Amino acid sequence: MAITAAMPTAKERPRRTRRKRVSNLPAIKLSQLLPSHIDLRDPLKAVLVCEDCETWVPITGMQSKAPKLVPHHTGKAHVAAALHCRSSNRRIEFDMTIPEWHQALTDAATEASSRQATAVLPKAFSPQTDRTLRGRSERGAVGRRAEWAAALHRVRQADQLRRAVPQGVRLTEGPEVPLDRLVPRQAAEQPEKGQLKCEHCGATESSLVDAVAAGWCRIIRRPHCGRCADRFPAWTRTSF
Repeated sequence: MAITAAMPTAKERPRRTRRKRVSNLPAIKLSQLLPSHIDLRDPLKAVLVCEDCETWVPITGMQSKAPKLVPHHTGKAHVAAALHCRSSNRRIEFDMTIPEWHQALTDAATEASSRQATAVLPKAFSPQTDRTLRGRSERGAVGRRAEWAAALHRVRQADQLRRAVPQGVRLTEGPEVPLDRLVPRQAAEQPEKGQLKCEHCGATESSLVDAVAAGWCRIIRRPHCGRCADRFPAWTRTSF
């Protein structure tokens, strides 16, 4: 039975090694790397992103004359294959100081934030529409009911003026004036049922149109005036 050797996996190497071996590749200049690929916050534990395997690698020999990358594998420890990175023991050339690196990192962050997309603002309303929406939100439901009641009063007056036209007389110009009474949509969909009475306080309304204008609602299919209907949850109230 043949025994095949298992592929060795990468092991976690010590963060600081002291070897005289130096890679033959040219030295890595910090000025040629992205500021975000360098971490000099703790100079004695400086790290950078390896150009070959694109992993964070510590720098050894920071206090010596020849700082270099520690030997490392290309894959994750105990997971990937033990492939030695060719940039191991590669020399590092510090052609920029720590304050210069801080300034370069700040400039890069500022430039990146300026490239981010801004919030998309909705299309602006016309001045008239904006005034209408602002007034509607400020008045609220009670204010809109009062305005609708006032509009109903003007509608009744217009109906009376239409009925005052003598029979047989028509306008010489323009279309014929309609003589139908204008009522709210909710009231127009239901026939008149005479006088309405609140099931809670006993208040009455002469017609369905007046009840709708005063904010009456149905609760469990029973009419309630606006004051009594406010005592019940909103999900129980239904309009006429």
